[in-house]
Amino acid sequence: MYGGAANNGCMKPIALPLRTFCCAALLALPALAAQAQEVMGKEIAAQPVHQTQDRAARKAEESPFTWVLGVSAGNGPVFPGSDRRGNGIRPVLGLRFDPYTLSSGGGGSLLDFDLDARDSGVTARLFQVDGFRLNASLRLDGGRDGGDDEVLGGLPDIDRTVRGRISAVYDVSRHASGRLSYSQDLLDKGGGGVLNATLQYEYQITPATELMFTAGMNWANRTYMRSYFGVPASAAGITSPLPLYEPSGGVMNTEMGVSLKTAVTDNWIFTAGVGLSQLRGEARRSPLALKPNNYSVSVGLAYRCCR
Repeated sequence: MYGGAANNGCMKPIALPLRTFCCAALLALPALAAQAQEVMGKEIAAQPVHQTQDRAARKAEESPFTWVLGVSAGNGPVFPGSDRRGNGIRPVLGLRFDPYTLSSGGGGSLLDFDLDARDSGVTARLFQVDGFRLNASLRLDGGRDGGDDEVLGGLPDIDRTVRGRISAVYDVSRHASGRLSYSQDLLDKGGGGVLNATLQYEYQITPATELMFTAGMNWANRTYMRSYFGVPASAAGITSPLPLYEPSGGVMNTEMGVSLKTAVTDNWIFTAGVGLSQLRGEARRSPLALKPNNYSVSVGLAYRCCR
């Protein structure tokens, strides 16, 4: 849950084109979003009148501007693979003005009671048709500071960076969806790239309460794996007692979780969740993976307005 990355430059021939692609896509957000809205408008105009009227009526009931503000408390491993746990309190923020969203701390999942949770950071919807959506986002990555940690001490710190993400979401049914996303360090700070695949299922207990079940897997490239799970030659046996370890890219971890959202009142929302994670492959064999199977828990309270 809490961790970071360092740069060895091994993926530069591959990372540069990916980073360039992400930058180009993100710079084109306004034009692409406008084009998507124009296409959507043409599709709606071509539909039967009664379908268009029904959709317009539903849209009129929704506010184009929604915001969420709250706080959450959590407990989890200090970094992936750590055998020490830490507590933390973080703000929950969500701001939606279609097709754009700004969120952090899980606020994007509270903007709507459906499967349409937005990515963290600044997100733009590039395209939407039927149950398929394509999003792009930018977010800050805090990196990793070993500080006085007895395991991370002596290892290179991982600098803060900006990550770009492209996400494709498809609603299999009214309650289930699949998501595939790719995240890339855009500033070449050693963050590398991570590919994520997630399935989620929503079960509505009451009109105001729902459970969300998720299961996913993450793949990371060599730059990311060596930054977060490796021990470089510059530190092994010199500044750190850990042995040299230079993993390659591959499956990093699998994860599953369940979360609860309930509207206590028309505006106040209570949340709770528990997540399980297992390191896989070369991440699991890392000398940093003291506890490869771990869990995290969180609770939160937020105020949502103008839905």
